[in-house]
Amino acid sequence: MHYTGWLLDASVDCKRDAYTLWIKTREHVRGYAYYGFLPSLFVTPSSGCHYDMATLGELIEQHPLVRGTEIVRRFLTAYDQDMSPVLRVFTSPCALRRVADDIRRVTSATVYHADIDAVQQLFIEGGIFPFSRVRFDVDDTGIVTGIKCVDRREDVEYETPELRSIRLEVYASTTGVFPKAEDPVHHIEIIHNGESITVRGDDERTTLLQLQEVINDIDPDVIITHGGDEFLFHYLMLRAKVNGVQLTFSRDGTPLEITPREPVSFWQYNQVVYRAGNQVMFNGRLHIDQSESLYYSPLGMEGIIEAARLALVRPQKAARMSIGSINAAVQYYNAYQMGILIPPAKKNPEFLKTVNELASIDRGGLILQPRPDMYENVVECDFSSMYPTLMVNYNISPETICIRKHCERTENCIEIPDMPFKICRQRRGIVSKSLELVIEKRRRLKELIDEGRDVEKYSLMQNTLKGVLVSCFGYLGFKNARFGRVEAHTAVTALAREVLLRTQEIAEGMGLRTIHGIVDSVWLQSDGPPDYENIQEFCQRVSKTVGIDMSLRGVYRWMVIPSSRLYPSVAPLNRYYGVYLNGAIKARGIEIRRRDTCLYVGDCQRSMIAVLARAADRQEFIDAIPEAYAICEEFVERLYSGEVDIRDLILHARLTRNPDEYQMTSRAAIVARQLAAIGRAVHAGQRVHYVIVDADSRIPEDRVRAVELVDRSTRYDPQPYAELCWRAFRNLIPDQYLRTTELDLELPRTQATR
Repeated sequence: MHYTGWLLDASVDCKRDAYTLWIKTREHVRGYAYYGFLPSLFVTPSSGCHYDMATLGELIEQHPLVRGTEIVRRFLTAYDQDMSPVLRVFTSPCALRRVADDIRRVTSATVYHADIDAVQQLFIEGGIFPFSRVRFDVDDTGIVTGIKCVDRREDVEYETPELRSIRLEVYASTTGVFPKAEDPVHHIEIIHNGESITVRGDDERTTLLQLQEVINDIDPDVIITHGGDEFLFHYLMLRAKVNGVQLTFSRDGTPLEITPREPVSFWQYNQVVYRAGNQVMFNGRLHIDQSESLYYSPLGMEGIIEAARLALVRPQKAARMSIGSINAAVQYYNAYQMGILIPPAKKNPEFLKTVNELASIDRGGLILQPRPDMYENVVECDFSSMYPTLMVNYNISPETICIRKHCERTENCIEIPDMPFKICRQRRGIVSKSLELVIEKRRRLKELIDEGRDVEKYSLMQNTLKGVLVSCFGYLGFKNARFGRVEAHTAVTALAREVLLRTQEIAEGMGLRTIHGIVDSVWLQSDGPPDYENIQEFCQRVSKTVGIDMSLRGVYRWMVIPSSRLYPSVAPLNRYYGVYLNGAIKARGIEIRRRDTCLYVGDCQRSMIAVLARAADRQEFIDAIPEAYAICEEFVERLYSGEVDIRDLILHARLTRNPDEYQMTSRAAIVARQLAAIGRAVHAGQRVHYVIVDADSRIPEDRVRAVELVDRSTRYDPQPYAELCWRAFRNLIPDQYLRTTELDLELPRTQATR
């Protein structure tokens, strides 16, 4: 029988030793067995391996989960000019990682592609991908005998199926402010089609049974949770076991069983990142934990769908991947297509350099130091994907870095300013090749948005691609990137510095003052209101000169670059806010944009900005400062009155190390130790949440309280929160304007977070 539909997802069925393709037609979602593809590993004898290729193949074929071997030719590294013979090992879909581990243990051979899971290999090599439109044939036993993709990964105007979604919220009977795993389920809310369904039986067991009935009746394609990976489903599983109930959220009836796994912490983009150990994914049904997803939006699933199609991974996995991991997945796909083996670990060490070479090479991006002030009639212009475009235009990739003084392909090499190496253009690099599609798709999506076509949908897709492009430069220098190299990273910044300097020169030549510049954005000012024709000509001239599109981002009625807290005459490089001509507000680096700000302080600053935003010019801004000050006073007075809801005062911190590794008694360290003391698993990179209860206590453990320990008797300390409110005020007003007002602004000295 011939059918058409959308490939919603794919999973591995270990009972049948096959894939299950979850295909959504107009009527329903059904899982079909598929035996038409086997995942594979690539193996080569290493220095510690005592077998030749033929003997290695004979030995590996004895493994009960190996389905066959063959000798093929591949590039062992991206640097190789010629392909080499390697052993390709086909395995059971369920046993890819196990076979790889056994081969390493028994033979000490080098194993490639072990990190590319069986489903991802199916998508990469099988010619199908998530949410693609497919035609497929099914025999009488329900087995897919053939499947073909109708649309292309390059498409942007693709059709997606209507998805039945529910939001699952579980409420516990608890005596504290926050629930614990030991607390019984009180009731469950399921939001479906804008309506709330309350699930509550006579007892906890009945409530859980009714939950299963509602799930079966609605038969959702997507289950959305907040904290489903780390708490909600683990909590439901524990409560189900206590009550002798077996819950299933997968369409194939797989019981809800979660085996606790150790979370991981790693250093990424100048911070320690935490990844939850458990990722709860279902078969035939998508679980999206919005607290773990960068791409989910209440407006729709389009961001996740685009990430899955781009990276060729399961949608549930894509939803949880970092933007660096999406980048890596795209690179893996292109490595497959180019015949390059994906190494088991990074093998691109930095070239040896002298101290002088390091000082001249590794200088990062260019920032034009601004002065703290309030600026009127400011124009913001920025480049479209500057770093990714440079990487594509100049073919920047680890294997294209040429450090040889006498390269035989020197006629194909590009000089890089201030760099002792060149970029070879003879062969397309993996990184530059991987970015081409992302840049092109984003360009086409922005055109559709500008035309006003399905703006909401295309904006979600565009934002996903934007995130991938933003991360690609950092990932190029990431120490664990399989296709990364520090020299390629520094080549990009060298080119970017040159671009920004040329931009500044063009601006000055056209009578524009550059008041601020950060890597790929500039803020310009002229005498009087902005001349739009002049600004458009400026953007066109810059675009033509540097080869990267520059466009007008917006015109500010005014913008403020505040003073540094420690050095008032100096401006912080990453803090500003402003009001566009249409009244919209843009802010960066201040409290309303910081993840560690509590709701109350954010509301305080938002209220002050609303007053200041009414100002039409500098004088009105100065006149509005006393009113903003009065608002801050009101918020502070409410704190001291004790009437603020403690939930609005929850502060957030990211742990930089494990609890037992802290030497100082910082607030984050105290909270981490409190959580460890009650048996909670706490790791570096994890975000913790707490309330300040006695900031000046001589006993460190009494200064703050982890939210898990907060109960109805907990009282907050108003003083540190008042200091945070005053800090939020000072971050809005440059120091010179505080001095020119007639207010008695004896503001408390704000303290660094302890």
